[in-house]
Amino acid sequence: MTKSSVTVSVKIPARILEHIPPPGHGRSGFIVQAIEEKLARKTIEPWQPTTARGRKLAALLKKGERERGPDLTVEELEAEIRNRRGGVQW
Repeated sequence: MTKSSVTVSVKIPARILEHIPPPGHGRSGFIVQAIEEKLARKTIEPWQPTTARGRKLAALLKKGERERGPDLTVEELEAEIRNRRGGVQW
């Protein structure tokens, strides 16, 4: 499956432009790879409630973790929804 692309125009400081490949010699791939590496390093901060109500709800969620069991995958969730709606389960 191919992914769609969108052309984007950006301003790059000359000091950086000197260090990336010229057009037609892998410039786009270099930039895309650099952005992908940057996104891969980004850590996702866990949700922290900031209000009293949020802390109360977070405590309820934590308390019920054992009763809920493991999270469903997307496929398991879709199968569960189909089953509850009376659809055919493959």
